[in-house]
Amino acid sequence: MAAVLPAGCDAQFPGPAKDPRVWSLSVSADGRYVATAHADRHIVLWDIKTKTKKSISTNGNIYSTYFVKGRNLFLWQDLNDVVHLTGLDGRDKKTWKHFPTYGHVISSDLRHYFSSDKDWNIYHGHGTNLRPVKKDGDSPSFLGSGKLLNMTLSHDEKRLLSVGLGYEFDQRYPVDYQPAVSDKMRWSYLSGVVIWDVASLKPLAKLPGNIAKTYATFSPDGKYVVSGDEGGRGIVWNTEKKKRIFELGSLFWGKYIGQGKNLEGLVGKDLEKAAWDKSGLIQWPEDYSGESILAIKFIDLDNHYLRITANQHYAILYAIDNPLPLKYLDLGTAPYPATREYARNTAIDSAPAAGILVTGQANGPGINVYRYDKATRTLKRIWVAR
Repeated sequence: MAAVLPAGCDAQFPGPAKDPRVWSLSVSADGRYVATAHADRHIVLWDIKTKTKKSISTNGNIYSTYFVKGRNLFLWQDLNDVVHLTGLDGRDKKTWKHFPTYGHVISSDLRHYFSSDKDWNIYHGHGTNLRPVKKDGDSPSFLGSGKLLNMTLSHDEKRLLSVGLGYEFDQRYPVDYQPAVSDKMRWSYLSGVVIWDVASLKPLAKLPGNIAKTYATFSPDGKYVVSGDEGGRGIVWNTEKKKRIFELGSLFWGKYIGQGKNLEGLVGKDLEKAAWDKSGLIQWPEDYSGESILAIKFIDLDNHYLRITANQHYAILYAIDNPLPLKYLDLGTAPYPATREYARNTAIDSAPAAGILVTGQANGPGINVYRYDKATRTLKRIWVAR
């Protein structure tokens, strides 16, 4: 998030009535429904099949929509700090009092509820069963760090992935690092890309290498994690071996091959040839620029994913085994997708099993819905909803 917060960015206080933009959204696993939270505090349920919408609340936390995997249930929180587990009929199945959440997930059996507060602390459970998972003193705050901590459950729901800021020195700290007791500590050593065991609530692996604002997610089969940061660095990991497979190549230069080489004195084409391998690199669109990664979303069950880049109207298609892009897919500009503000990377989600991608709109209260065709590797906008 920017140093000066856009209106409506605090989960606890209402935003202006005239700002109806989607601030967070979640797509159901079957790709039919979308739950959205707006800056003006509306919670809305959208039906992609019938192209209809239903108002759920006008008193919602803007970071609280989450569809339960494989269930016709979604989470949201009101401004009285009550979390609602709501069905497609708009009726609550369960509610509980909680602190203001800045992101939460729940397992399909409803046994494991994880939530984050504004200081990036992570908790399991609620009420008398509330337990801290990550609580490292003065963690990087939501206001100062410019990034909402994102959490993802693996497909089998045995692991949790948490991601916030990354640091170049992350690898210095082992995963068994003990949380600090001192309130004077400035940074959390578990605020980067971390895999947790859902049963024990213990960290299983830390995946270092990203810098600053970082996003990451599990592949649909749970075998991989793909991470990306605002500097444009993307990394693919093998989750079983807890090992980095490769770093994504540059969109403009290809794969970096200069590691360990003596490049001193080389300039121009000689330096380019020695440091970069452009074989297999595809041409980018004329109106495309920048490499800052806003979000990564898997788009099918064959482990193809989309790299969503800040301030661009393209989704870049990748295969899990290739560090170079396969195709640039135009998301359109009328209306422009919600990619212009880093604070709104929560306004993008996908349903890989259905090949559905949904984004908020840069301006206005609606959503853009796209369907991916595996055979042609195309992304078609099928609904501009307002």
